[in-house]
Amino acid sequence: MTDEKGVGHPGGMSPAHAVPIPEHGARAASLKPATGVHETRAGAFRRMYEAQLDFVWRNLRRLGVSEADVDDKAQEVFVVAHRRFAEFEERGHGPRAWLFQIVLRVASDARRHRRRHPVDPDGGAAQERQSMPPNQADSIDLRQQLDLLDRALRTIDIGKRAVLLLHEVEEMTAPEVAEVLGIPLNTVYSRLRVARSDLEEAVGKLQREQEEARNER
Repeated sequence: MTDEKGVGHPGGMSPAHAVPIPEHGARAASLKPATGVHETRAGAFRRMYEAQLDFVWRNLRRLGVSEADVDDKAQEVFVVAHRRFAEFEERGHGPRAWLFQIVLRVASDARRHRRRHPVDPDGGAAQERQSMPPNQADSIDLRQQLDLLDRALRTIDIGKRAVLLLHEVEEMTAPEVAEVLGIPLNTVYSRLRVARSDLEEAVGKLQREQEEARNER
């Protein structure tokens, strides 16, 4: 499975410019305390935000959050993280393990909401493809590949998908994945095996459908 880290974000826009750090209302004051340990904590949170925004953004997308909603949901993740930042403890995995737990909950809530309120089944992907400049052939091809991967990932149960993303894309070991998700190590191996198989099957099916659609034109 190919990591998208070197690719950037769909649409070519870094979320660093799309999602403001959560500093609204009462939370703004708590992010900017005057002195002492609170100032250090605020600085640590800001550094975490800046370093991990890409991680949060791409995993929300991979866990099924539509591109139309992903900026808002990334904001939501960091609002929750800010509220709970005092609970964060470094256990050798850095903040990503802790953040992914929040990402998974936010993505699950978003999926349930969209099932109850279906508005845009393709997450706006079709509209965005239409708006891409026609002379950017490479960008279009890359966009189609990422869209194919997103569609294939969406066919996989979210529990298995989380294991696959952490292990294959974020390069966590199986024991680290087990700790992050709070599941037995054997369950990690089982879900990983099934998820790999499911993803391969889903990608193959979508590629065949695309080929058939091209042949019918």
